[in-house]
This record gives sequence, structure tokens and C-alpha cells, in this order.
Amino acid sequence: MRSGGTLVGRTRRRFSFNEKILGLAILLITAVPFILHQHIVRNEVHHHPYHLPPQTSTVVSRNFGSAKSGGGHVRYSINGEYTYDGDLPSDIGDTGRTLLLTALQKRPIWDKELVPNLEKERCDRYFVYENYIRNTTTYKGRKRRRIFMGSLIADDSWHTLAAIALETYGIYTAVAFVESNRTQTGVPRKSRFVKGTLDHKLLVESNLFGPETEVVVEHFSHEEKVEGLGIIREHMQRDRILKLWKKAGMTPDDVGILTDADETVSRDFLRAVQSCDLPQFDAVTENCDTPKVAVASMVFEGSPECMTVTRKWMHPDIILGKCIEGIGDDSFKLADDERHRPFAWRKPKFTKKENYTGWSKDKTTYPLWNAADFRRDQGGMKFIFEDVSYLRFRMGHTGFHFHNFFDTTQQLRNKYRTYGHPVPGADNMTISEIHPDLDLFVDCVLNRNVSSNKHKTLTTRLEEFEGRIPIAYTIDGYSLARHKEMGKILLEDELGHDQSWHDIPSRP
Repeated sequence: MRSGGTLVGRTRRRFSFNEKILGLAILLITAVPFILHQHIVRNEVHHHPYHLPPQTSTVVSRNFGSAKSGGGHVRYSINGEYTYDGDLPSDIGDTGRTLLLTALQKRPIWDKELVPNLEKERCDRYFVYENYIRNTTTYKGRKRRRIFMGSLIADDSWHTLAAIALETYGIYTAVAFVESNRTQTGVPRKSRFVKGTLDHKLLVESNLFGPETEVVVEHFSHEEKVEGLGIIREHMQRDRILKLWKKAGMTPDDVGILTDADETVSRDFLRAVQSCDLPQFDAVTENCDTPKVAVASMVFEGSPECMTVTRKWMHPDIILGKCIEGIGDDSFKLADDERHRPFAWRKPKFTKKENYTGWSKDKTTYPLWNAADFRRDQGGMKFIFEDVSYLRFRMGHTGFHFHNFFDTTQQLRNKYRTYGHPVPGADNMTISEIHPDLDLFVDCVLNRNVSSNKHKTLTTRLEEFEGRIPIAYTIDGYSLARHKEMGKILLEDELGHDQSWHDIPSRP
């Protein structure tokens, strides 16, 4: 330290020029093997066959950290050409802004051209596992089917919405969202995607889902008492999606995907749905007996680096237009008294489980599916998997579920207090106390022991995972940066993390 301008204490020895050169040489000798190892590992990871195909690396910018937090106008360019010129939300963090900016880039649809050899290879990878028989799909040469996507939307994070848009860019013919002014439990909420707002502009007006994809948002309001409470309110909203598909031009030959705003089908499987010879999507032969294809989704719990490896989420759901209410032939539509109540799912005797015993044998097609049937296990359905070598039974996932992706702990608590299966008192609980899924999320992000959790997460970094990962998570640096950002958000939570789900004796 200095006292009166004079250096006191230990004096610092000056190294000679030769000593400096020797030290630098030792440093390089030590560092080169490590750098070389990192380069080799990195190349092996990014070229894994289940990861992002290399064609997109020249189309989607994979440089992370371009957008900084704060409001205002953003002008983003690649090679001197502006690909986005507009505003971004100021409250989604550096990682959220950068991911959203990547999704907003004006770019060609890199896999738009249908290449028969590639389609055949893709179709050969997918199969239905039924009665211990592995039925593989095939490609016989056809134009791609049109796909319509629909989802409810509310306070979903731009981390989720941007990831879905990146995954599906340029594939959907139309995307329909329905936003309610109340939660599932009837709690009032402020509509977010209103025309004139930044959120509406980004979601609907920016070509986020592709240059030719129509995106619409309908606002739902129902102030009367709902028989059946929250779940029926949800299905009333989903019913609006089917009507929006009809308005957008959906026909019996097209395919509908009903999803939540935190789920998506993988891009590769979406292309398979469009091109492969799947009987569920053949409008000539499909009789709606077993029309639904349920997607086996890999679950990410709150962070890209918290991928669960002990479960799959069996949504979104896919059905041919011929079998959807409002799109198919109305003569095969169930009456309200053949359902539990209006907008609800069908009664058991009109399901595959009871062999459609209530349905006339003279009819050539089984009952059409409404939105409630679509989302629930009410008729006949199949699970289609991707053939992968890293799993014992080779049943790889075909979609992704971004569960509990929010930007603040307050948003998480509000979700569990006011939406499906509400948790009383969630406002006064630690995040870990509220639900076992959140307990796993907190343990994963804060690097705590997860052995007592209901599910387990990947024990390595995501980039080392052998299977297919979301396109968004191949952006260099995003996954780890978001993981660290979530850690900061959790550590700043005022209720702390001393208590968890397992500390409450009445819980399993």
C-alpha cells in the first residue's frame, strides 16, 4: 500500500525479459492441450447427428450476447444488412432479448425445398410402437401437408415463445392464439397481446413464425358462471381455436396441432408429419377411430440446462382436419348430451376405450373430436417416436416442453395460485415448497442434491446430450447464460430457499 506517496510493505521484484519469455512459454505449453481438448469436444458436440442440422448455421445467427437489457429501439444487422429494426421488451433479461432478436431475424426458410432422399431418410426414423411391433413410417413421394397450430396464451415467457418460433419457423400455414381476461380459476388478468402493444406487434405483426405464416390472437371473455369451473373455461377457449382454423382456411386434408404456449413439436418431426406416409393423416382412409398422434416431448424444467431424463410429456396433440369438429363432416358430430356437458369431452361409450358402443354402426366415420377430446385421452391415439441409438428401446422424443419458464418468481407464484390445480398460499411459500417440479427446478439451477426429487435431470451440460435438442438451444452461449440468469433470479427471491416440497410432512 501507499503512505504519503511512498510504497511500504513487500516490494515487487521486476522480472527480466528472458524470464518473461520463459514464463510465457510455460503458460502456452500448459494451455495448448486444454484448448485443443475443448476444441475437439466442442466440434464433436455440435456435429452430433441429432442436433441442429448444419444448414441452419448459415441462416440463423448463433452468436450470443448481441442484445443488452433496457428499453428502446434495436437495429440488428448481419453482414451489414438489417434483419430487425424495432423495439424489444425491457423486462426479459439479456438472454431473453438476444433469443427473441434471433427469432425475429428476416431469413429464408432453410429446409423449404422438398428433397425426396432426405424425406425418405427422415420418414425411416419415425415409428409407432404397438403390441410389441415396431411399425416404421415410409415416404412415397407427396407434396407437404398444411399444418395449423393453435394454443392458449397468457403470461408465457418470451424465452418460450421465441424458442417455439425458432423451432417451427416457416412451417405452419396459420397460428391461432386465444387469450382470456381471466385465469382458469376465474381470477381477472390484464390482457397482454392487445393490438397496439409491443407484445402484439412482436407476436402477430413481425413474421415471428415465418414470412408466410398467418398469426392471429383472439381475446376471450366470459363473465357468466361456468358449469364445470376452470377446466371447462379452458375448453371453451380451445374451442375458439378450432373456429379460427376454419376461418384461416383449414380443410379436411390439413392437419391441426393443439398445444400450450410452452410446448412444441420438433422441427424434424413436423416435417415428417407433412411428408411421411402416416395413416392418421390420410384423409381418404382415416375413419377417425384412432386419429390422434400424441407427441412424446422432452421436458425442460425452468431452464435449458434442467432437462429431465426420467419422464416425457405426451403433448402436443395432432389430428387430421377430417376428424376435427367444424372442419370435418358435421353429420359425425356428437350432440351436447353425448358429452359430459357443453364444450366438455365425450362420454365413455363414444370412445375407443369402450369400442364406440354408443355410436351407430351404420356410420362410416367415428365421432369428430372437439377441443376437449383433442387435449385429453378420450378417443383412440398413437404415440410416434424417433428411432435413436442412445436409448434401450430406441424410443426418442418428438417434441419439447418448456415447463415453468418465467422471468420472475412472482410470475411463477401467480401461475400456481391462479391457474390449473391451484396451490393455496403459494404467495407465501418458497418456490421449492409450491410443487415438486419447482423443487427439482430450484435444486437443478442452484446445483443442489436432486436425489430426493420425483424426477432426475441430465447430469451433464446440455451440449453433451446425445439426442435432439431445440434449435434455440444450439445458439452459442444461450443455454448456460440463461441458466446463470435463472440462478440470479432465484437467489434474489426474498423468501429464500430453506424450505422445500419434501419438508412438509403431509406430502409424499
